[in-house]
Parts: sequence; structure tokens; C-alpha cells
Amino acid sequence: MALRITLGNLLHECAEKFAKRQLLVIAETGESLTYHEFEILTNRLANGLLDKFSEALSYVDIFLENSTQYLAITYALKKVNAVEVSINPAMRDESLARMIDQTGSKLLFTSGLQLEALDQIRDSIPNVQTLIMIDGANEARNLFPELQIISFEEILSSCEEHIVSPAKDTDIATILFTSGTTGVSKGCLLSHRYAVRTAENMIEPNKVSGDDCVYTFYPLSHIGPAYYDILPTIMTGGRVVMRQRFSVSNFWPEIKKYGVTWFMMLGSVQQLLWAHPSCPEERDHKVTRCWGAPTPVPKKDFDARFNLHLVPGGGYGSTDAGWVVAPQWDHPGGIVLPHFEVAIHDENDDPLPAGQAGEMVVRPLEPGVMCDGYFGMPEHTLESWRNLWFHTGDIGRMDKQGRFYFMHRISERIRVKGEMVSAYEVEEGVLTHPDVQDCAAIGVPSEMGEEDVKLFVVRKNGTEVTSEDLIQHCRERMARFMVPKHIVFLNEMPRTSTGKPEKGKLAALNY
Repeated sequence: MALRITLGNLLHECAEKFAKRQLLVIAETGESLTYHEFEILTNRLANGLLDKFSEALSYVDIFLENSTQYLAITYALKKVNAVEVSINPAMRDESLARMIDQTGSKLLFTSGLQLEALDQIRDSIPNVQTLIMIDGANEARNLFPELQIISFEEILSSCEEHIVSPAKDTDIATILFTSGTTGVSKGCLLSHRYAVRTAENMIEPNKVSGDDCVYTFYPLSHIGPAYYDILPTIMTGGRVVMRQRFSVSNFWPEIKKYGVTWFMMLGSVQQLLWAHPSCPEERDHKVTRCWGAPTPVPKKDFDARFNLHLVPGGGYGSTDAGWVVAPQWDHPGGIVLPHFEVAIHDENDDPLPAGQAGEMVVRPLEPGVMCDGYFGMPEHTLESWRNLWFHTGDIGRMDKQGRFYFMHRISERIRVKGEMVSAYEVEEGVLTHPDVQDCAAIGVPSEMGEEDVKLFVVRKNGTEVTSEDLIQHCRERMARFMVPKHIVFLNEMPRTSTGKPEKGKLAALNY
């Protein structure tokens, strides 16, 4: 395909082509929109934003749970050439404030569910001047009298005309946050072309067509639902069933109810589905395939129980690198996509021969198909791009046929239930407890697949803080998926010669 088009114009073309087809269904309510209806909603929002906020549309923050409005906001911003800054609705405290304030955005789309979290950081987000509320506008006015509060409906214009953005497809369209190898979450600068190539490269390996219906339940602040699930579906004229959050008890009944034909999952979801008691719908459905990684349950067992085809592992992507390796329908090794060059390097950045494991490094063969750096963090951008390659922090190998196999991470990113957790941000939150002298967070294998957060803590002398105390402290200050599952108390923190916690030694401790 190799389209050269901005996302707003792409939606417009697809809406004209597939106008009467159903585009979106909200799983919890059954609310639905056709392609034409969704385009009209998006156009009314885009025109309203230009009418009311034309001077404040450089960057616009979104702090929302999944909804029709959220999806419309993302495409309306593309039409008015504003950069979408999507923030995970589970974020809290310092991490949330940093993400909201980083770009200096004056506008924030949010909902009543998020007001408590925003109230806790109100003094740390001075740039925000206006809250646009999906719901809860009156509550927001009472809570934030110093801000302009506008309901989503008030923004909608009566004008339904499509706005042609002046942007090029290599211009930045979105900032999505990812955890880097060290430090705070980083805002990845992603172009329109990045999104379109990602979606294009999903279609053939996963056999996506206009007859398909995808089931998506991860937050829209993630690349997965936005560009792996929804965008390739829009490009082929299929249907999207979107959930606010994953529910194992509703999964198969909704799959059957809405005629879902494929879905993406990460290892924790596969494990949850496997561990859940059987139900009639888990075999009586229209799903023909699913994909995701890692997959802790063997493919043959998963296929047999759930009456579908689990596309073998082999795909590889990240918010930073893009969608680099496509999975194969019937082979565990992935194929490097034509827009990228991939190599396996040793610790000296020298290439390793086929079959040997090392760090996966990537570089683009086309502009705009990888992250264009980290917003406001040039030092981190330079740290990741070294010796002409982007360093993923992941270990893999390649066979003699050039197929890629992901093995494990070497970075301090911890994957918990599909979320990428920054160990630094967990530690940052824990260290605000007055009885904690030192701490370090690592990832350990989870019984449910992927990883759990394990925390090592040194108490201040004379204090008796407990695991329960720290867990409650964390729950009040960070996203639920960041809260440590395991806590170990130490008398002294092992450290490297440069003063950093020696996490390799911590991981080897038998607790």
C-alpha cells in the first residue's frame, strides 16, 4: 500500500468509501456509529475546536477512559493539525502531572471519573486553562473554579464539513508515552506516516479485511488499540467493538454477541482467559484468529480449547521503534518489515552471527516510520540512538533465513498486564513515604504471564513500615498496574560502583 496521507484525510476517504457500514460499537452499552456518523461527529468537533480554540491547538491533552468521544477527539485533532497527547487514564500523582504539563498544553479533554486524580495535582499543571468534559462538567466547575470548563457537547459545531489539514504525513501527529530503559516515561513523537505504516503492516500478516470485526479493550493511549486494532480496521472497512477495560467474565459472551472475528492480546490476557472457568461461548463464536506476545499458554492447547488460530509469536513492535517485525501465520519466527533494518548486536555494538542472542537494534529505511525522538528529552533520544542504530533494550536472535525471535528484555521496563511500567517511576512514588530510606523495583515472572513488580525496600532507622502500608501508599500515588505485587525489606541496598541499585543481584536473591 505505502500510502502517503494524514490521519484526518484517511478517515475522510474511508468514511466516504464505507459510509453506511457500521464502524464502532461500545461493548458495555451497544452504542454504535456508522462510518458516516463517526465522520460527522469528528468534523463537528474539529470545526468547533477551530472556532473556539484556534490559538491553543498546538498540543492537546487527552486523559480519558475509552469511549466514542475519545476516538472522535483523536481524529478531530488530526484534522485541525493539533498534536494529540494521550495519557493513560490509570496514571496518577507525579507521573500524571509530568505528562500533562510537559508540552505546555492549555486544553485537556477528560471526564468525571478523572477529576479526583486531577484535583490531587492541580498545583502541578499550571499550563492547563480549559477542561473539556465528556461528562461531569458541573462537578468540574465546582472543583476547579479557576479553570474554563466546557462540556463536550458545547464544543460541537453545527458545521459538518471535513477540514483538510495542511500537515504533511511525516509531521508529528501524536505523542504516546512509553517507559524507556531508565528514568521517567518518555513522550514518543509519532508521525501520521508512523501510524499509517503500522496499520498497513498489520493487514496482510493478520489477514484483516472488510468482513472482519476486531475486539479491543486496551486503553486508546496505547499504540496497540489505536494503530494495531482500530486503524487497520478503518482502512479495510471493518467493525470495531471497543471496551472501556478488559473483563474476563464478559470476554467470550461479548465476542459471540457482536460477531467478533479477531483480537489482539498480551500474555496476561491469554493467561486470564486460560485460567477462567469454561463457558459455552468460548467455542461458539466467529473468531478465526488472534495474536499477541508473549504467549505463556502453548499454542496447540489454546487453539484446541478456544476453537481458533493463535498466530505464532514472532511479531515485534514498540512505541519507540514502531511495528518492526510481522508475525507469520504458521511459523514462530517473524519477518522484518521492508521499512526497517534489524540487527543483533553484542555489548560492544558489534553484529552477532545468526543464531546468537544479543540486543535487537533497528533503523528505518523510510522517513517517519519510527519515533522521531522523545519530547523535551534530547539526552534520552541520543542515549537510545547510538552508533547509527536505535537500541531497543530487548534481547533477540535471528536465524539464517533472517527471521526474528524475541527472547526477553534487558531494560528496566516492566510489562504488567499489557502496560509498560517504568521502574524509576515506581521508585519515585515509594520514596515519598517518610519511613523509606531506599528502594529498587524490578520485574519478576508473574503467575498470570508477563511480569509483576517486585520492590526492595530499606526502612529508615527506627521505623516499622509494613508491606501493607507501602501498598496503600502506592495505590494513592500511582496507577494500579504500577503497584508492587511483592515487597522485600533489606538492611542494606546492594549498589554498583556508580551508586545505582545492583538489580542483577536483587533479582538473584531468593525471597
